[in-house]
Amino acid sequence: MTWKTCLVTTLAAATASLCVTPTFAQIDRLERTYRPIIIVAEASNDPVLDDIRIVLRQSRDALADRDVMVITVVGDDVTAWDPALDEAPGHSFDATRLRTSYGQAGAPISITLVGKDGGIKDRGTVPSDIQDMVDLIDTMPMRQREIEDREREIERREEIENRMWGGETFGR
Repeated sequence: MTWKTCLVTTLAAATASLCVTPTFAQIDRLERTYRPIIIVAEASNDPVLDDIRIVLRQSRDALADRDVMVITVVGDDVTAWDPALDEAPGHSFDATRLRTSYGQAGAPISITLVGKDGGIKDRGTVPSDIQDMVDLIDTMPMRQREIEDREREIERREEIENRMWGGETFGR
């Protein structure tokens, strides 16, 4: 095989791997970065789904602070929403696999909280379960470490600012 043939074969393989449609494996890619809340619904016109969406919008800041990504599966349609960016992230997911893994048999709507470690942490079926999930996140050891790290970073920045400005506060 010539070096040109080898190069073409290598480039073809690399291009093919870039063009593969992302699937369920992307849930694994969210580990350590996001805490997905996965909502599986049978119908888009379900009033409970509308209520869940309202609660999610109202909880946007709390969800963003807790690194939540919301993934909604309705039929074969999957949408994702990153509350921190207030937009859809560049991920796509396999509806069938999400429905199989996170849907609850017999429930027209299911809500599943997945931790940053990839494990299922809680399940629900009604809008108020969203707040329960936010509260549960706050009790998780990883979340407690995140809060402690954030507090230490704030203290460190204040200490640096005090050293730089001699304790004076400008504009505060």
